Amino acid sequence: MREGEVEKQLKALQQEIALAGEEVEALRRDQRAGIDGLRLELEALRQCLVRLNPDYEECFAEVWATVMQETDPEAL
Repeated sequence: MREGEVEKQLKALQQEIALAGEEVEALRRDQRAGIDGLRLELEALRQCLVRLNPDYEECFAEVWATVMQETDPEAL
């Protein structure tokens, strides 16, 4: 292979790597935004439950302990 061809291929690979890196960063930002949205929804739900049931925190702790022992998260 000529030196010029090798340089072209190297440059093309560098561009592909740069584009792949940009895509990964975009996916990471999208996932972070999705996670932040879920966190906000969970907090809103928690506040609603506290309003409906003042003993929510205690009840949740009991249910959480049971779920942690009896539930396989991979099966959900």
